[in-house]
This record gives sequence, C-alpha cells and structure tokens, in this order.
Amino acid sequence: MSYPEKVSYETAVLALLSVSRGVEPRKKILFVLLFDHKNCNQIAKEVGLGWLSVQKYLFSLMEQDLVKSSSLAGSKFYMLTPLGEEVKRALYSSNQKDFGISSREYKGRQ
Repeated sequence: MSYPEKVSYETAVLALLSVSRGVEPRKKILFVLLFDHKNCNQIAKEVGLGWLSVQKYLFSLMEQDLVKSSSLAGSKFYMLTPLGEEVKRALYSSNQKDFGISSREYKGRQ
C-alpha cells in the first residue's frame, strides 16, 4: 500500500478519528507531543504503553504526516508536524473529554 506524500487536514482528521484499533493511544501520543519533543521511552511512560506499541503508533502517525522524527546525539526524538499541531489543537478544542485532561492542564502545558 502506498501513502501520499502529504495528506489534507480532512484526511488526517478522518484517519485519526476512525474506529480502527489504536485511536485512543494515537490521540494520547499527539497530546504528549503537542507541548514538547520526546523520545519513544518518554512517550511510552507518559501514555502508559510499552515501547514497542508506542513505536508502532509513531510510525502510523508519521505515515499520516502528523509526526516527524529527528536524531540528536544518537537519540531519536519525535515531534508534531505543522499538520499534526493543527489537527491536535482542533481535536482538543472540539472535545476536551476525549483526551482525559482538564482545560487547566492543557493551558498550563502551553
């Protein structure tokens, strides 16, 4: 299966909100990355999943052009793409309960 190089905002939102397996972990990973770049172990700890599972979700998010990686001093860090930031902010503002966080936590991490 080939993936387009760039996806539209609507396509990314539909992919993220689909009923496929892993929707909730992908949302949590995007939320964690909204505030800072992190490595896979840091993300796994924050979202409460194993490293291998997080790696799988990160690859999926990278294919959707929502997350990108960068190497620094031999470590790989992940961060949101501009599209990923836009999608995450739009999803958060539309329904805060989806992310299990309060407005105070969200605003405090900005």
